[in-house]
Amino acid sequence: EAVREREHRLWQVEHTAVQAADDGFSAVLGQAMADVFLLTVPPEAGTLHGVDRFVYAGIPWFATVFGRDALITARQMLLFAPGLARGVLRVLAALQGTTVNPERDEEPGKIIHEARYGEMAATGEVPFGRYYGSVDATPLFCMLLGAYARVTGDLAFVRELWPNACAALDWMAHYGDRDGDGYVEYQRTSEHGLVNQGWKDSGDAIFHRDGRLAEPPIALVEVQGYRYAALVAMAELADLIGVEGGGRWLAEAQALRERINADFWLDGEDTYALALDRDKRPCAVVASNAGQLLFCRVPDPQRAQRLAARLLRADLFAGWGIRTLASGQPRYNPMSYHNGSVWPHDNSLIAQGFARYGFREEAAEITSALIEAGRRFPNSQLPELWCGFQRDLRFSSRPADYLVSCIPQAWSAGMVFLCLRTLLGMDADLATQRLVIDPALPPWLERVDVRDLRVFDTRLTFRVRRTPRGDHRIVGGRGRVARAKAVASA
Repeated sequence: EAVREREHRLWQVEHTAVQAADDGFSAVLGQAMADVFLLTVPPEAGTLHGVDRFVYAGIPWFATVFGRDALITARQMLLFAPGLARGVLRVLAALQGTTVNPERDEEPGKIIHEARYGEMAATGEVPFGRYYGSVDATPLFCMLLGAYARVTGDLAFVRELWPNACAALDWMAHYGDRDGDGYVEYQRTSEHGLVNQGWKDSGDAIFHRDGRLAEPPIALVEVQGYRYAALVAMAELADLIGVEGGGRWLAEAQALRERINADFWLDGEDTYALALDRDKRPCAVVASNAGQLLFCRVPDPQRAQRLAARLLRADLFAGWGIRTLASGQPRYNPMSYHNGSVWPHDNSLIAQGFARYGFREEAAEITSALIEAGRRFPNSQLPELWCGFQRDLRFSSRPADYLVSCIPQAWSAGMVFLCLRTLLGMDADLATQRLVIDPALPPWLERVDVRDLRVFDTRLTFRVRRTPRGDHRIVGGRGRVARAKAVASA
């Protein structure tokens, strides 16, 4: 207990404190930070590494290493707790695949999906002692390394993990592209492995317009966006540390972006297909996955505008967030795990994507819905997901519980901080070593105080206030804060 208390003090001293004028939002923020800490562990059991900690996915079902969950949580928390990204990247680099092992879907360069301990894992009853059946953790690894470098300037760490990041890119180009068509696909190599290997990993989550399940190998739309963003990130890192390859990776990224827009776009639906099946037929289903392409900057401006409007239609936007699947689609069920529920982490990435294309009011609408949901849950604590029933306060004062969701869940707690970053339009500019802020606070949020935010070699404390006219004032920052009309891409 004394060790854990010491760890908590280190965590509190090292990380940013945020206070909002809205008491409900402050309660959600405070609980979210406590939840993230609760789920963190030192990278090596029994030792202290300051803030370089790893974050488990959730309690009670996922209190262990999950590559995807940890990478997304660290990305959400990046400006407020950069040490978490460093710890997550180091642990996952140490667990990176090194050999071809079909029983656990392992391949060289692949980032681990899940690690389990105990009798069943030790005896091979489950493949999850070390299991690599995740198609998206590998590009997310490269994306996080790039984002971490841009907001910290820690190029020594980039050089330390450069071989791991290059191995991850190699996995995407070879093992990840199973049929040589330029897309990253998945197909399990063991009967014990996961049938679906994206974040929507339910067995019935990937299907066609008529309800038929897609046949593998399957190319998920958001995973192609992740690969595009990973290539861009690696190109930028190559330039920063002075190694070759950046130009080639940028060219690959641009070609991939053009192909995604050509092969996945559903013109009649104003969105992108959920996936391509083994025959390259689009799964022409209206789902939230396409929204994450905005986070990755894949759509052109015209398609981005159409996609943003589509995501906010009533069949997708439930009032408490964007559903995983639009109502009226085959297999839609608001009480399902992935086919109609609302996932906070998914929404936070989509909202950040809205802001990146300049849709600030729309981003605030999503963020406000998520925060309102959070303040209505017991103890202002966000669950893993909730049911996707339409918001109607005549019948329920809060979202309907998904009864077996994890509480706490790391990337649900992390959602709060990415949403705050979206509202503040906040980013770190590596070139000028300054914090860039372009706030767009909604009417219910009059003021946000940020204390001890780490920006490169210093700490910043500042206040953002929304005036009655709707404009914003920024106080503090000691010259290290800059106003901007657009948010950078970290």
